[in-house]
Amino acid sequence: MKKLFTFLAVFMAGMGLVLTTVYAKKADNDAGAMFIDWNLSGDVMPVPPYGSSDIIGSDTASKLILNHPQGRVVANLTGVMKGLNPNTVYTVYLSKTYTPYVPQTISPDWTWTVLNTYFHDIHLTTINPDGTFSGTGGYPSGANPYQTTEIIEGQLIGNTMTLKTTYNGPYNPGYSVTATGIVQADGSVIGTVPWSWFTSGGVVVPATGSTGWPGLLTGVKAFTFTTDEFGNGSWHYNFKDTIPADFASVWINGGGKTILISDPFEL
Repeated sequence: MKKLFTFLAVFMAGMGLVLTTVYAKKADNDAGAMFIDWNLSGDVMPVPPYGSSDIIGSDTASKLILNHPQGRVVANLTGVMKGLNPNTVYTVYLSKTYTPYVPQTISPDWTWTVLNTYFHDIHLTTINPDGTFSGTGGYPSGANPYQTTEIIEGQLIGNTMTLKTTYNGPYNPGYSVTATGIVQADGSVIGTVPWSWFTSGGVVVPATGSTGWPGLLTGVKAFTFTTDEFGNGSWHYNFKDTIPADFASVWINGGGKTILISDPFEL
């Protein structure tokens, strides 16, 4: 091919013609189409009670596409919605950005100190979303193998931790006690029931992220679309001339409850 171009250039030059390089113009869609992930509302915003009306699979079946075409339209959004309820009206909220919510949780490894004297190692193998947890413990702390092993169960509800330990031998097998403590600002827990005890700092990791809808983008109004008999539908929105924010998100409501929330994205 290179030889052919060279031959043509020499031939055209010999004929007194000028060879001009012509560049192909990129198609408008090449200006940056981007797919943005949907999430079931309860996956990124569990409180207040999001997720009660989530439709499993609708997040992966539906598509959200952001384009930056060349021309007067600065950006456009297209929602290709699938897996929703059939013949249903849904509301689209073009919203401000948010930080995905991460619920309060518990560190898997920590030390439980009783009467400021007895140090137990705690290793949690299961930590559930409802705050219940289970695992193993050992006394004294750092013993290898532990002189006394323990079965640990408990639950964290708000700022109250209930901790049950059952000795698994070799001393006092089957002996069980339940302790209750209050979470402190640094994440440690202090208890007085049934005796004074505490944990090392950072045992309880506080919740982070947004806890509710961030509100509409400035100057943008909510709008609706209706699904067909198969639960499919679509919508389109153009941002013309100006963009109301650097970052945004899209929220879909059905029956007065949020069911889908997109990842935050840059407009």
